[in-house]
Amino acid sequence: MLAFAPFHRNALGGATGVVLGGLIFLMTLTLVIKGGYPLGPKLGLLRHFFPGYTVSFAGAWVGLAWGFSAGFLLGWGVAFIHNFTIWLWLTVVKSRAELEQYGDFLDHM
Repeated sequence: MLAFAPFHRNALGGATGVVLGGLIFLMTLTLVIKGGYPLGPKLGLLRHFFPGYTVSFAGAWVGLAWGFSAGFLLGWGVAFIHNFTIWLWLTVVKSRAELEQYGDFLDHM
């Protein structure tokens, strides 16, 4: 059973959230520090998905919060689906083994 240990949903969600939120934060700050015109037109498209996000110093903090939230949900969902799939597969394997073991039970009576 240790070979198929489940993922900890909150741990994977937290790690994914920190990475995604940190990436958005760092990319936004890099563009703000770099400056120039136009300021991050492609990264600015995140405002359609993350309300309140802009390519600015304040927007970097909003992007950090939204990125953490989205990353947490993504990581939690991946861990949940992984754990459910492994559980389902192990249940099928165990059921097949039990059927094979006791399948001819009535033949011996």
